[in-house]
Amino acid sequence: MLSRETQARVDGLRQASDQAIATRIAHIDMALGALRQTAAAWSFTLALPTGKDLGDAIARQAEQHIRIELLLQERAYLQSLRIALGHESARQLLQRLHGEHRQAYQTLCGNLARQQEQIRAYPLRAYLPGTAQHAAMAAMQAEEARLREANALAYQRYLAQRQHLAPVDAGSIASFQIDQARLDSCLRDLVHAMASMEGQLRDNWWRALRELFARYGPTAALLVLSAILLPVAIRAFFYFVLAPLAARMPPLSVARELQVAGNALALPQPLLTPGESRISAVSQALQLQPGQQMLIHPAYLQASPVNSTKRTQWLLDWRFPFTSLAAGMLLLTRLRSEQAASVTISASDDPLLEVAIVHLPAGCALVFQPRGLVGLICDAGQPLAISSHWRLGSLHAWLTLQLRFIVFRGPVTLIVRGCRGVRLERADQGRSISQCATLGFSTDVLYSTLRSDTFMPYLRGQQALLNDRFDGDNGVYLYEETARHGKQAGKAGSWFEGCADAILKVFGI
Repeated sequence: MLSRETQARVDGLRQASDQAIATRIAHIDMALGALRQTAAAWSFTLALPTGKDLGDAIARQAEQHIRIELLLQERAYLQSLRIALGHESARQLLQRLHGEHRQAYQTLCGNLARQQEQIRAYPLRAYLPGTAQHAAMAAMQAEEARLREANALAYQRYLAQRQHLAPVDAGSIASFQIDQARLDSCLRDLVHAMASMEGQLRDNWWRALRELFARYGPTAALLVLSAILLPVAIRAFFYFVLAPLAARMPPLSVARELQVAGNALALPQPLLTPGESRISAVSQALQLQPGQQMLIHPAYLQASPVNSTKRTQWLLDWRFPFTSLAAGMLLLTRLRSEQAASVTISASDDPLLEVAIVHLPAGCALVFQPRGLVGLICDAGQPLAISSHWRLGSLHAWLTLQLRFIVFRGPVTLIVRGCRGVRLERADQGRSISQCATLGFSTDVLYSTLRSDTFMPYLRGQQALLNDRFDGDNGVYLYEETARHGKQAGKAGSWFEGCADAILKVFGI
């Protein structure tokens, strides 16, 4: 395409005037200057291209070099055409062209000499990108390319004038023919230069990093965004959809649904006064009657009669080995006495723990989590009245992960521990407490769940999704003042503790 345009333009100037030819030569000189500047600028912009832009850049460079070569051939032919027209003194023109060639050659030699001096002075920094010496070296190399083209052009003019030194007319000059060999040589040089540049690009770490980010960056960003937003969406779904749905479900009556006795658990007389619900102390004194036995964790047995009989009880109840192991009720001390004996119980292994005594008379039943149990007193020779009940069909149970209830029936006395104290309160017309603090409740209460009051504390992991709710005038519930199990997420090691607590909660422990 470019070759045909050049051929047609030159053929049209064969019969043109000297002024028209001179004007075209001036236009060619201006176009050559602009093209050389553009080619030099692209040579710097191609330093770190992306793989996508490299093909377009090579095509543009090839087109620029072809345009320059075609313009050089056109100018040489038009200059010869002007000489043939006899409007200049051939010999004077030959001398002047010879002088221009010598000047161009000397300038080129000076440029090469300065490059050698730069290399000798700065052998490393002259080739290190980013340094002033490298920038100066690159500028001299760009200048060298321009000077070589100017020298070649001056030499071609000189040769053309020497060949046409004898006066000839325009008709004796052969028609213009594009030198395809010179175009091919120009393209071969460009291909070699581009191949070298591609090798540098393959070894360039910044380009590799850019391509890696372009390929995997959007996917990685989407994964990070999903990891951030997905937990928020799940928590929002639980809070605004599932929790209100569970709150509208009818409460669970353990005495009716689990078919256990629902007699009220009598509160001690001091608890009838408002604000007097605390039933725990640092230590408690118990009376062990003849015919009774005490199963107690050794760490909580502070003082006992020396004439009492002590044996090792491997598990709290062999019917519930997993529950006994998970609750820590193993390797217990079994005490029996032939006469009434006073036993002192105290939480000697943790200064924050207090112990409480809960008496279950005959006919009473208490849903209790064995994690809060440290011992009990029951009739010797009688098996413990403990039963487990699964509630797989209750939405309350699934949302709280409390799928199994452990029920203790009287007569039995439970020795309970709690962080900073244990409280026993009436359910009255409805009470709500944190699930993490709940230790147990009597079977005659109506048990349900209630969504936490505010969303942001739940979203930040500061509150649980649901609280335990107890209703019923005769029912009571038992809880520790400061929950030490199921703490909020977000602290070191709490993820593993949370998983363990969730598993234990599923089994009602």
